[in-house]
Amino acid sequence: MRNIDNFNEALRCMDRMFASLGKRNIYITTAGIPDATGTKEMFISAVSQMSETSGAFHYVDYDPTQTDVQVLSELVGLGKDFLAPRYYVRGAITQLDSGVQSASAGAGLSLPDFNLAAQHDQVVSVISMDLNVGELVTRQILSGITASNAIAVVASDNGANLGGIIGKAGLSFNVALSRSEGFSQAVRTLVDLSTIEVLGKLTHVPYWQCLQLNSTDPSFRTQARDWFDTMGPSERDTFFRNGLIRAGYLQPGSGDLSGAIARYQADNDLIANGREDFDLYYRMLAANSLCPDAPIPAPAPPAMPVAAAVPPPVPTPTPPLLPGLILATARGPDPTYRVGENMSPEVQPTQDAYVYCHYQDAEGTVARIFPNCFQPDALLHAGTPIAIPPAGQRAFEISFDRPNTQEHVACLAANREVGLQLPAALKRQALEPLPLHGLDDVAAQFRALPGAQVNEATLTIEVTR
Repeated sequence: MRNIDNFNEALRCMDRMFASLGKRNIYITTAGIPDATGTKEMFISAVSQMSETSGAFHYVDYDPTQTDVQVLSELVGLGKDFLAPRYYVRGAITQLDSGVQSASAGAGLSLPDFNLAAQHDQVVSVISMDLNVGELVTRQILSGITASNAIAVVASDNGANLGGIIGKAGLSFNVALSRSEGFSQAVRTLVDLSTIEVLGKLTHVPYWQCLQLNSTDPSFRTQARDWFDTMGPSERDTFFRNGLIRAGYLQPGSGDLSGAIARYQADNDLIANGREDFDLYYRMLAANSLCPDAPIPAPAPPAMPVAAAVPPPVPTPTPPLLPGLILATARGPDPTYRVGENMSPEVQPTQDAYVYCHYQDAEGTVARIFPNCFQPDALLHAGTPIAIPPAGQRAFEISFDRPNTQEHVACLAANREVGLQLPAALKRQALEPLPLHGLDDVAAQFRALPGAQVNEATLTIEVTR
């Protein structure tokens, strides 16, 4: 059971997930959603929140009943910038039963000098909502792209207790409603939940993770299986290639897709057969959503054919320069922090370099902090400092909880991408503890890579009370 005030965080999570999985520029509108209770406007607001950074959905506002806008539109004319929606969403409040269940309890005491009485009433009302998606050109409702949810609103006679309960996939959402909001907030809650579900199904993204529902629920696995079975060969290749690039198992433009799949399967307790099967799809679908802010790497541009009658002369190779590195904090290169404070180190290469940063806490535990889910690209450009974690994002925090200790950060800059060459001990997810003895062990394994030139910068943090 989860206690929530609203689904705003789930809507933001969907926005990040759409951005991560490359869902963009899907044009939709509504038909048949009555606006007498503001349901249509609630739907538009939910879509807007889910597309704020990803640009996943664009709502096309077409309503002939808006006579003023309609007349102006006809005067101006639909120009070349007008894009017709591909899908339309229709639905309604399908049930609104007040006083489905009521309970009352009271007691009284009467004496010659005074009377005393107490009473408590409780009323349960049920509101249901259904949403469906249709294809505009064919006017056919898409099968399976539907959401049906109900909320039981419980009101007590003192006017201070008003809440809702939504059952979903074995989980109950306890929704807190204020006395002044009442049924209107209950309807908004249903609209947000139904919008997340129906657009998640339309785009084939694991929306249940934004609702913090159990991914092992059979209904979600069955739904993902249907998505996998309807994918074409090119769509599958694109999905797996982008996922493997994001996870660091494949270089952009590389053709060894089967080998990268086998390595990913071996590291994630799957049968390492190198095939694009459903178990790999379901595991990668969940893994992609764990790092929703990570952008999909752009594919490498195709090589242009070069016709030359005479082979060009081979230039004399020049040894690459050793990249320099600057590592500091807002409190300088020798910072002191108190218990409970947060730190955000900044790293800056003196020339373009591939940078990897690790953190060692007071107990000696080592974890990689860069690249991470929110900053997946190890390539940094000269003279451009970056903060770890990124500023202004709900990422992670580096905070201190043990006084009179020292903690350390070490960043290594390499002249080329070395992520795929690293030993298995260094290939774990960001922020996961590494089976190493310290930062010196990390540097030693980087310097042992053949052909790589590596430079290092370290930072020691004094932690006080």
